[in-house]
Amino acid sequence: MNWVAIIVATAAALVIGFLWYGPVFGKSWMTLSGRGMGEGSSAGPLYALTALAAFVEAVAVNWFINETGWTTGAGGALVGLYAGLGFIATAFFSQVLFSGQPPRLYAINAGYQVFQAVVMGAIIGFLGGGRLG
Repeated sequence: MNWVAIIVATAAALVIGFLWYGPVFGKSWMTLSGRGMGEGSSAGPLYALTALAAFVEAVAVNWFINETGWTTGAGGALVGLYAGLGFIATAFFSQVLFSGQPPRLYAINAGYQVFQAVVMGAIIGFLGGGRLG
């Protein structure tokens, strides 16, 4: 495992999330979800759990990159794209179908997950892929 790349990718996912759900799509997300940002919960645990989830995802993307041998920025981005579209967006889609959420809310949430998976993959691939050294 390339722990430096995993930590950098985790931090990047958090920054992307801050921007995605803040200035970029924050108002739309709040309107479509019917919730305020962090409404009903303390922000500390929400961010800590979000960071933990991003870390676990970065470890998984690191493993996929290592196993495929796509240890370049472009190769890692493709691994992230395949993981984002193949696993994350499809799982979100089934959830949206059965919960009756608006399609635009799906686009915002799944779009974030796919985009940050691509960025994670690019970072991990660029920083040497799944192996150190």
